[in-house]
Amino acid sequence: MADSFMQQLIASLARRTPVLDESVSYRPDSPETKGHPHSPHPAEPVLLAEDRPDFERTLDEALIEEAPGATERLNAEQLRTMAVTAREAIAARAAPEYAHYVEVRERARNLSGSEALHEDPDPAEASGAGAAAVVAVLAPVLSGTAAVISLLVGYVLGMMSPKPAFASALLNMGWVFTAITAAAVLAGLVGLLLTALRDGSVSQSHVGSAWNEEVAAARDAWRQAIRRRGIEPFLRDVRKAVSRGLDHD
Repeated sequence: MADSFMQQLIASLARRTPVLDESVSYRPDSPETKGHPHSPHPAEPVLLAEDRPDFERTLDEALIEEAPGATERLNAEQLRTMAVTAREAIAARAAPEYAHYVEVRERARNLSGSEALHEDPDPAEASGAGAAAVVAVLAPVLSGTAAVISLLVGYVLGMMSPKPAFASALLNMGWVFTAITAAAVLAGLVGLLLTALRDGSVSQSHVGSAWNEEVAAARDAWRQAIRRRGIEPFLRDVRKAVSRGLDHD
């Protein structure tokens, strides 16, 4: 290969930055950049607009830790401007990590919008939930049926002459079963609402926590890679190029 991406970058910047000498060549001397499988002209990733703030935060952290000295020709703001201008070339140094980060983030977004986390239910919990569902369905049906029969028979017997003694008892029993039916229906509706809210919150929490952790890990890995293999070598090599250009002068 003729020149590394940094040689071309410095040459490009030299045409716009008077302090850089375009004839100064760059040789990457960092052991982290030597022999990297993606170092020979990797395909430049498109750094999405939503990830540019992360790039600039990582750049600012590197500039704070490696602030230029008073004798250096370029100050921190100039170095930052040059790095932001060259962000696509710098981002190419961490292309595998960035591709993985974007892929994980997109999967998390798609999953949270359309899918749920499927887990095998506990047998004990499943049987308990099944019994409760049966009771919630049968209780209003049985009590409602008993209420209808009791009230119907009680009113029919009440119209007879003489009125049987147990007609009033049947009417009272019918009204009791009616109250039980109303309470059972209300309890069933409340139980369904609480179950829906609980299942929704549990599902969202499982999905959100699992994917958020993976996205955060991929994001941290990308930021570390772009700083270690892209930003820091760029800042070092621009300073070297400036220093050599001044020495030639």
